[in-house]
Amino acid sequence: MKEHNRLRIERLTARYARRIEAARAPAEADFLREFDDLRARLLRPSMEEFAAELRKAGHAPRIVLDEGHDTPSIELALGLREAKARRNVVGFCVIRWDGYPLQILAYLEVNPTPFDLERFARAADVGPERVEQLLVEAIEQILVCNAP
Repeated sequence: MKEHNRLRIERLTARYARRIEAARAPAEADFLREFDDLRARLLRPSMEEFAAELRKAGHAPRIVLDEGHDTPSIELALGLREAKARRNVVGFCVIRWDGYPLQILAYLEVNPTPFDLERFARAADVGPERVEQLLVEAIEQILVCNAP
């Protein structure tokens, strides 16, 4: 083999190996640890801010840990006054589906049909701006579904 072709194959296989490694799903323990960090660092504080605004409007919101459809999870239960729906929540959980890597699912649930909002491959993909927008849109949807 000519030297320049050998070097080319060496570079190609090294690049291929880096791409495979970057695309590899993290170990479950690492993924769950990252979700726990995300929940404490970003999700809960964001939900607490929204809960405070809902309390000002006379509602009784609460933050619920690990009671969602999948766990670990965190949900903001809106506690709307005179709401028709039984479960008015927006939440995030780790989902495990056979044949797929772990994912973080953002969802809302109203009366009681759940609705997936977005899926994230890694905790690092969930940023503060996206969390804020998801919470605002989910709360808006839940309020509209419960309005007389």
